[in-house]
Amino acid sequence: MIRFKIIINCGPCQEFIGKCLASVKAQSVTEWEAHVTVDACGDDTYTCAVHVSAGDPRIWVKQNETRRYSMCNIVHAIQRSNAEPEDVLVMLDGDDWFADNNALRTIADAYEEFDCWITYGSWLSNVVGPSGRPNGLWPAYPEETADFRRHRFLGTAVRTWKRWLWDYLRDGDLRSESGEYVRVSEDQMIMIPLLEMCGTSRAKHIAAPIMIYNKTATYPVDDSITQEGMRNGYLIDSRAPYTRLDAKSYRKAIATIE
Repeated sequence: MIRFKIIINCGPCQEFIGKCLASVKAQSVTEWEAHVTVDACGDDTYTCAVHVSAGDPRIWVKQNETRRYSMCNIVHAIQRSNAEPEDVLVMLDGDDWFADNNALRTIADAYEEFDCWITYGSWLSNVVGPSGRPNGLWPAYPEETADFRRHRFLGTAVRTWKRWLWDYLRDGDLRSESGEYVRVSEDQMIMIPLLEMCGTSRAKHIAAPIMIYNKTATYPVDDSITQEGMRNGYLIDSRAPYTRLDAKSYRKAIATIE
């Protein structure tokens, strides 16, 4: 049986974290834990998360004293989860939610049927796009894809992977040139190396939308974050690609630095 560790990262999302956690609690698959990290953003997200999760021992909520952003929160939440090598890590933002009660079942079916190491895509927006339809139905990488760093990035939500694969990532590759965990572009900095190690043969695209991407949430524009995103794009391109893994092999994770 597939066991899930759902990693939920929260900025200021007091209006949405209740819906996010309710969608997790409603899943038909019950073998999961949710590890929620709430950044210090001056709102009531933490209080709302604690209220919604009350009485469910599968949900763990941690509040940061300062804002640490997505990458740092993901790294430390995975550590706190104590996930076993074959556990599946599922990434979900606190202002998004699962599209239906069978989202985890759909992911589990992919791992069981295809013996994959990672899954990605698809989602639906809760705002109708210019076409008159909700956006989010992304395609799979073509089977011959080898250069994931220069291919259009398709490793979109919901992003999941086996814990043992995560342990191959170099901690330094999740950081900026200054040595801090990046504040933005964490999806590409994580997924591109994982895809390089898997190749398309071990990465399964899920066509059915299993997440609602919340585009009604609005946040203040931060020019420093925008500029960092551009720098991180160059950083990803400049780093050496990971070697394709021929077979599954467990290794001990490298300890991270606060």
